[in-house]
Amino acid sequence: MTGNKSLCLALGMQLDIPVIDQPELLKTAGFDRFAFDREKKGTSELTEVLMKKAEKLDLFCEYIHAPFYGMNDIWHDESGELAEVMLKDLYATINDCSDFGVKYAVIHAIIGMDNCNPTSLGLERLDDVVDYAVKKNVCLAFENTEGEMYLEAILNRYRDVKNIGFCFDSGHELCYNYGKDILSKYGERLFVTHLNDNMGMTGDELTFYDDSHLLPFDGIADWNGIAKRIKSFDYNGTLSFEVISKGRPTRTDNDIYKNLSSQEYVNKAYSKAVEFVNLLETI
Repeated sequence: MTGNKSLCLALGMQLDIPVIDQPELLKTAGFDRFAFDREKKGTSELTEVLMKKAEKLDLFCEYIHAPFYGMNDIWHDESGELAEVMLKDLYATINDCSDFGVKYAVIHAIIGMDNCNPTSLGLERLDDVVDYAVKKNVCLAFENTEGEMYLEAILNRYRDVKNIGFCFDSGHELCYNYGKDILSKYGERLFVTHLNDNMGMTGDELTFYDDSHLLPFDGIADWNGIAKRIKSFDYNGTLSFEVISKGRPTRTDNDIYKNLSSQEYVNKAYSKAVEFVNLLETI
């Protein structure tokens, strides 16, 4: 914790050590919170092991990220067979949050660069997910990814549901949302942050490879602007960082970290987090 700000780092990061062994790295670096991606089509075994380890380390779990492989199916699978598989993972994520006292589940609104048509079928399916989350007292933070219109459809439909809010991904805003100010549009409903950097859209077409999840200040994001916008909404919650140490296929953006050990990388992530906190407090 820095001042009155809790700092969270999402596990994974494409490090050379297993996720289950990463909480110790966060504790050593100075983070007081962690988050992780729930196993796709899996059980709660990873969740249980991580939560037990975190308790011993005095690390608090800020959120669990739901699998997102089939979010397109929620909206566009008319048969319902594929959508049902994805829905089971959403319910399982909510159950994990409820069982282990985690307030937030982060959910992608969509997956797929070419999707631009939210459907009533998708919203009807999400109605049941939202109702279940409310019953379980779990908050769902829907993330800005590709296909901003899906996020808009969700947040508009559940504008009066206090358990439904926004997960702001600064890197996605820069590349997937073409630099559009998504934060100001939904900042009043900000639940979770995914702070990271990238080089923007680098080719003629937007691709997954542009989403490089660099550490803050290592790409081209306007961090002064991000800090001002977060501050304008009086956001007092945890600052969560979602970054990766290795680049996307064929990309070299993340090579600046290639000589760092896993602990050195996490230490660097912490120093960047503190740098952002200092900026947020002084801007």
